[in-house]
Amino acid sequence: AGFCLSAPLVVGLLITQRPYAIVFAIGALWAISQDGLDEWRVRGPRLLWVAVAATSGVALGATFVGHDSGEVALTVFFGATALIAGIIEASNGATPGAYLLIGSIIGAGLQFSGRVWQSCLCIALGALWVYFVAALTDRRKRLANQRVFLSHAFDALASLVGAVGTSRFYSERARAVTTLDAAQDVVGSRHLRTGDAEEVALRQCLIVALRCGEVVSYLEGKRLTVDPSVPSSLRDVAKTLKDSTALDAVAILRDLPARFDAIAGLDPAVTSALALSSPSDLPATAARLSSRASTRSHLPTIERLRFAFILSLATVTGTLVAHVLDGPHGFWLPLSIAFILRPDLGPVITRALARTLGTVVGVGIAALVAWSGNSIGLLIALSCVMAAIEPWAARRSHVLAVITFTPIVFVFLSLLGTDKYLFAPRIIDTAIGAAIVLVLDLALWTTAPSLRPTQQLEKARAASARYEREATIDDPMRRHLLRRAALRAVVNARSALDQARAEPRSLRRLDPTTLDQLNEIESSIDTHTVSLLESGTS
Repeated sequence: AGFCLSAPLVVGLLITQRPYAIVFAIGALWAISQDGLDEWRVRGPRLLWVAVAATSGVALGATFVGHDSGEVALTVFFGATALIAGIIEASNGATPGAYLLIGSIIGAGLQFSGRVWQSCLCIALGALWVYFVAALTDRRKRLANQRVFLSHAFDALASLVGAVGTSRFYSERARAVTTLDAAQDVVGSRHLRTGDAEEVALRQCLIVALRCGEVVSYLEGKRLTVDPSVPSSLRDVAKTLKDSTALDAVAILRDLPARFDAIAGLDPAVTSALALSSPSDLPATAARLSSRASTRSHLPTIERLRFAFILSLATVTGTLVAHVLDGPHGFWLPLSIAFILRPDLGPVITRALARTLGTVVGVGIAALVAWSGNSIGLLIALSCVMAAIEPWAARRSHVLAVITFTPIVFVFLSLLGTDKYLFAPRIIDTAIGAAIVLVLDLALWTTAPSLRPTQQLEKARAASARYEREATIDDPMRRHLLRRAALRAVVNARSALDQARAEPRSLRRLDPTTLDQLNEIESSIDTHTVSLLESGTS
């Protein structure tokens, strides 16, 4: 991230094309903010959508103000764009929807007079630059990444096995389901090269990890006591995957069935699924149910339209307020609204406060650099450091993400020579934008956070019913994936319930029996797992 952002700035200074370098870096920054540690088949399309949506938005905004920059026309344009972007966002298109709106606001605000297509090209190339570097590093670290994700999965399984029969079991299983999903995406989605011994060993480890979860469901359903040597053995596998190779991990896994056989009351035939698969029996591509599809919850149509209307109204209100205030770079006010108001990121109050607090701290960092003289080297170094910690910050909290994001914006403005008197207006605009979002959200309220637990509960019930209806003993891989899809749906429902509880008490519309219903569904999944495995051993 640091390299992708600072390299174009350095090149732009060397070839005396500072403005284009900054626009290029803006495209790179937007792509960096959407990158993550998930599987490339998920990351790659997301980065490409940044390039497509942001470029389209900048082109629309810059072209529009080039023909008609009247206040009324611009307000209508922002409102219409926000309405379209809101529908896209609320329809599980968070990245393209958000950056269509953000790009439109930036394009209209900076205008790029006489250089519209050049600036759009720089935005696109900036995002594609990040895509190219990310694809290259992903390819080089492919096997190492697979070992890391499998290591996390076995570590989570060790904690889960140790929690059988305790109050920690459900929380540990939520973690195990998440890490197994990640491992399955990273390892199981790739075409297997049977001639590569390390790849074959990785696939063998994945299958054992997936089936281990099923055996754990059996242990919990039968209320069996687990021998301490079992989690210890799983942790040994995790450590070996992290520090060595999958071939070494396979050597440890050969003894895993014997460890489970030592558990009193466990039918030895149940643990036969943990035996290593023969390399000749491994399919080129692991059979799987798409974890992406099963974890994406679609808001009802009326809620998508409601969110789009609120986003449009908030953007229009912010634009009108910005015109009244007539401050420098007034487009930051509607831009703040576009960043704060999102359809599926938890309670908007927390997000608005985080955005404001993060902006205050970030502006403070930028101000210290400005007061030190705004040397070009120091500004580029700041952008490199902030970009490098942006992925870490985004994983920790929204406040930290904004703190790292804001100084970079001021670096770009400083290099453009337009940073004067923008520190205070930036904070004021963000605070006003947050206030507008809060007022409209409280007045019109999408109801999505409180409705989501009910939606996810129905998904969990449907996934559980599908597992009980379609799982068969003679197809262990599909049986296991159906079981995990059901458990994953329960985990998502619990997460949605936690989010809804963070809403203001006066706005909550929660069914008090939701948690009990989720417990019953999860218990029924374990019970059915026991009956399936027992029917296969009888």
